[in-house]
Amino acid sequence: MESDKARGAGPMAKRVNITDVAKLAGVSTATISYYLNGRYEKMSEATRKRIAKTIAETGYVPNAQARVLGNKATGVIAVIICNIANNWAGEVLRGMESVATEHGYQTIVCDTVFDPKSERLCIEKMLSLGVDGFVIQPTGQVRGIRDRLSKAGKPVVFYDYSPFDMSGHWVKTNLYDAFYSSVTECADRGYEEFVILAADASGARTRLERLQGIEDALSARNLPYGVVPISHDGPSVEELSHYFQYNLNPARRTLLVCPHQWALNRIYEAMKPFMHLVPQRIGILGIDNASWTTLVTPSVTTITEPVWEEGALAFRMLVSQLEGKADVPAQKVMECTTHWLGSTL
Repeated sequence: MESDKARGAGPMAKRVNITDVAKLAGVSTATISYYLNGRYEKMSEATRKRIAKTIAETGYVPNAQARVLGNKATGVIAVIICNIANNWAGEVLRGMESVATEHGYQTIVCDTVFDPKSERLCIEKMLSLGVDGFVIQPTGQVRGIRDRLSKAGKPVVFYDYSPFDMSGHWVKTNLYDAFYSSVTECADRGYEEFVILAADASGARTRLERLQGIEDALSARNLPYGVVPISHDGPSVEELSHYFQYNLNPARRTLLVCPHQWALNRIYEAMKPFMHLVPQRIGILGIDNASWTTLVTPSVTTITEPVWEEGALAFRMLVSQLEGKADVPAQKVMECTTHWLGSTL
């Protein structure tokens, strides 16, 4: 019977290296390297199967640090995102994974929770692991990130963001125009006052664009509005409901505007005691959340981003760089669609 040591099994077993695998498979280390890099044309079908069997039996894992030092591709892409705990993140990652699978890449996803320090740590860790490139939803430090990765020789695409200097590779949705035109349409439909439930926009470019689009549309019509601060931690459903009860005036048609997909469900729940006023006296305008906004009564009018498409395009932009096909920086602004449903006039 083959010993545990020969198979590389057991907690104290010696780590199997590429030389061991080559000897057991009866090939050169160069052939093993070709196999690991997917260059199967360099060997016969029988040799490829024999190497695969040997690797499976020994549990061999390629040395990532050696590959980094040898400047070899790992087939791994770092995807950095500001907040993974929402539907938007799931959809954008699905778009990326579809392209990654198509081109034979694996992804490592890092969640920065909007923290620039965490973002920097993620980037340095991924560089140490030798990833081939980065797809990043930045917290705002774009110039520093771009310079760091350029010196490291790693391509990067920013998504859900356009740098202030508009340079580099990036893709985003046109949320400014989407909110400007939708709020203007709501004013045309008869809403007289507006309440914006918005998170802190400092350091978050896309949040600022949404808020600016709303405020510019209202200022252009000289319409009154107030801003209610909202975050992932509060106010709660009960606190919002209390606010609505004592601050909304049904005598004047009022539109609640929520520019954050993660907050829309909370606002909808808080409005349940007052749903008899929707949409004639109180309207609701949100963003994304197609998984539930069409199923409730009344259904919710939302601005819908092409989230899956944005993720797929961002990853394709990176693949083009990796394959040497990106002669000039690729930049794209994607348009949104407003779905007018039961929560607005």
